[in-house]
This record gives sequence, structure tokens and C-alpha cells, in this order.
Amino acid sequence: MSGPLAGKSISLKLGRNVVGRAPHCEVVIPSQNISKEHTQIEIYNDKIIVTDLKSRNGTFINGVQVTSHKLQAGEKISFFDVLADIVEKSPTSIKKKIKPATLPALPAEPLFDGNLAYDQNVHNRSVPHENNEVSTPVAQKNLGAYIMKYVDEVVLPGVYKLTEWMEYRTVIALFIAAYIIFVTTLSTLPLMTILKSSIQKEAQSRAQTIARSLARDNRSAIMQGQSSLVSTENADREAGATSYVLASPNGDILAPPQLAGQYLTEINFVHEARKLNQESVKQINDDTIVAVAPIRFHNAQIGSDVTAAHAVVVYNMGSLAIDDGRTLSLFIQILFIAILLGGLLFFFLYKIILLPFNQINKQIDQALRDGQAQISSSVQLPEIQLLASNINSAVNRGAGGFASNNIQDYEVDRSLERANIVNLIGFAAITILPEDRTISTANEHFLTQIGSSGNWINLPVENIVDQALKLNIQNLIDKVISDPNQVITDQLEISNNNYDINAQGVHGTKGLAYIVVVFIPKVGGLE
Repeated sequence: MSGPLAGKSISLKLGRNVVGRAPHCEVVIPSQNISKEHTQIEIYNDKIIVTDLKSRNGTFINGVQVTSHKLQAGEKISFFDVLADIVEKSPTSIKKKIKPATLPALPAEPLFDGNLAYDQNVHNRSVPHENNEVSTPVAQKNLGAYIMKYVDEVVLPGVYKLTEWMEYRTVIALFIAAYIIFVTTLSTLPLMTILKSSIQKEAQSRAQTIARSLARDNRSAIMQGQSSLVSTENADREAGATSYVLASPNGDILAPPQLAGQYLTEINFVHEARKLNQESVKQINDDTIVAVAPIRFHNAQIGSDVTAAHAVVVYNMGSLAIDDGRTLSLFIQILFIAILLGGLLFFFLYKIILLPFNQINKQIDQALRDGQAQISSSVQLPEIQLLASNINSAVNRGAGGFASNNIQDYEVDRSLERANIVNLIGFAAITILPEDRTISTANEHFLTQIGSSGNWINLPVENIVDQALKLNIQNLIDKVISDPNQVITDQLEISNNNYDINAQGVHGTKGLAYIVVVFIPKVGGLE
């Protein structure tokens, strides 16, 4: 490596490794040119994926800036001005220290060595197991691997076949439709259960209230022994209620008069409730509820309360009951709402799926017409980033097509060159791209002495807050563009310090590639 960690070796673990200057990163590089989370290196058994984490100065593979790249053997990686080489850990460099222990030693985490070293071939290590606790994670891992293999080799091929039989968006719509029906059905069933329970509870409470009122209305007549005055007329006025007053202990009907002397034999719950001698209510079936309330009063002859009769209400829920019509109505309402939401989901999901393909197709079309050879996508999906990286590799290395026809116009990525130049200069320095007039790189002297506030990388010159500095740099750019072979000089006072500002253009294959601007203090050296 070059940079702050030059000559050091850092081990990488399997999985995700973050490179940056933040303390929580797996690889910490103490440099202001490195972002807090600069790059992600994913180590797998058969591949290594390098992904730039939207860093300030970019990630480069063999001098070409990348967003996501599958690392090949021999390729060099650089984080702005820090160069690194990723090599395989040699087996002989792993030293194991064995200590006596009563418990079996667990397999150590794979070690990787070299400059940001990795090991792509993790060998299985046999470890003796003395109990089931050690082997359980292995069994679980094997089960998980078996399930994933079954899904990949048996289930998914059938699903993938759908995209061959019908249009792609039709397949997506089919999955959305299945999801809508599935969710609608599963949401209707618990809703129906909750609604039915709520209605039945309310109906039971209503039936109990009617029975209690019937008992209160006939209490005086029962106390006086005047059975002819016992009436169910008021209770029968309630919708769905059929009322009875039963004598105790015989259980024969006292009211209504037309049923006097008969017995309620078709409802077994009535006889159970009379034995309880307290208010009771029960749901007989989906439509019928029976409520019983005892008619009690104090008997002076025996000196205690007695139950002389029972008020019985058979309540028919009728229109309140949950029937098939109501169930179907609720299902259709939920289905309609789910279709509306599913339609929105399908629209946005389909557009998101198309986005990376549209971006890459547009850039490839532009490359075919204009010779642009840098394909990228803003979609944060490793597979898409890898696809863009592979397309770039095919475009830049392939023979034929626009890669060969426009090779004389191809401009290599000079980001690393610009960074190296400003870092070699012992004064504050920046580079500016003349096409869009943006600051592409800045060394630490500039960031600490002149640009201590704000982010200067990729900053358009016209967005510089310091008006004097902005006008001065704009004037230098105009002069360099008009005469790129001359060193353009100017003077400016910045933070009470006087600087000589020198600007020099650097040519590329297509003309002026970038401009180097150096700020030299007039008195003394660096402060």
C-alpha cells in the first residue's frame, strides 16, 4: 500500500468489510482524502465485490473509477491516493496456538493476510465434537443450505419459466394479483370473526336486558300470587324477542296465557339456567340467544329470599346475524381496496424494475453514437452495479464496435493522476475540469489553509462562497482555456494572507483535460 498505511498488512473477514477513516470501519485509513465510509469490500468464497459508498474522491480499479466491480486476479485497488493490493493468504503464514482445554476447540474464523488480504478458498477444517451443542449450528447451517439449494434448483426454475411463457410485466401483475387475493382472504376471515363476536356479544347483552326487564315487570304479580296478572306483552314488543315466564320449581309456563301450563322442552339451556338460580345468557346457534333472569323476593314465612319464577327471553338476531351475504359484501369491499393499492404497487414496482435497464440502455446508446464508454447506474443494487462494471469492461477491452472505432478518442480516467499531482505539490493546490468548471481534487494544504469549510470536491466554481476567490479562479480558467500552454499567474488575499496563484493547463487526448491551480504564499513557506 501507499499512503498512511504503507507497508502494513490488514486481514479481511468473510462478508462485508468497510474501508474508511471512521473508527468503526474494518479498515481505518487516517487521511482527509478518505471518506468516513469510503468503500465496501465483500469477501465470498468464490469472488470479491468492491463497491464505492458514494465517497468524496472515488474508488479506482487499475486507475478506472468504479461504483461496483468484481475484482479479478492481479487488479489493483486505490482509494483516492491510497494504493492497495489484495492477495491470498498463504497457508504457511497461519500459525495456530493450541492450549490445553477441557472443551473441544471451535474452528477459528478464517484469517486473511497481505495488503488488505483475503482468502477466496476457505478450506473445511475437521474439528472433533464431544457434544451435540457444537454440532447443532452445523446441522442448522446444513439444513439452511439444503433449503436454499432446493428453492434455487426446484422452485425458482418453475417461476423463471413464467417469464418465458408470458410478458414480463404480466408475470409481475400475476404475482401482485395473487398477493391481493391472498391478503384479502386472510384479512376477511379474522375481520368476520371479530365482527361476528362483537355482534353476538351486543345481542346477548340486549337479550339479558330484556329478560331482566321482564322479571322486574312481573315481580309484584308473582309476589302476590296473582298468576293471571303475569304478562310478557312489553318484552314481546322488542324486535326479535319471544318471552316466557316459568313457574318454579315445576317449570311450567305462566305467561303468555295461551301457553300456560305447558313446558319449554325444546331449549335445554333453560333448565340448566334455572338450576343455577342466577342471570344467564347463552348463544344457542348463529341466530338464537337465550337469556334467563330469576324473579326473586323475600319470603317472610321462611325468612329468606326465594326464587318463585324465571323470566326467559328467546332472542332471534335476525338481520343482525352474520350471513353469507354480509361475508361476501365485506370480502368484495376489502378486495376493491386491495386492488386499488395493488395497482399503485404494481405501477411503482414495475417502474423501479425498469429504471436500471433504461439507464444502462440509454448510456449504451449514447456510447454507440458518441463514443462515451463509462456506463453506470444510480440504483443501489450490487447485481446492477456489477452488470454496469462488466459492460464497461467489455466496452473498453472488446474488439470491434465503438470500442475500436473510437479508440483514438477514448479519454482514460485521470482522477488518480490529478490526485497524485496535487499531493506532490508542497502548497495548496486544486484541479479544475474545464468542461463544467468544477473542482475535481484538492490536497490537504488547500483544505486546511483555504477551503477549511464546506466540501470542495465536485464543487462548481460559480458556487464558491468567497466572491473574490470565485472571480479570480474564473478569470484564470478563461485565460488558461485561451492559452493552455502558458502558466497564468494572479494574486489574491485570502484570510489576511497574500498568495500568488498559478494556473497551468494539462492536455489529454481530446484537448485540455484539466487545470492545475497552485496557491503560493508570498512571505515564507507553509503556515
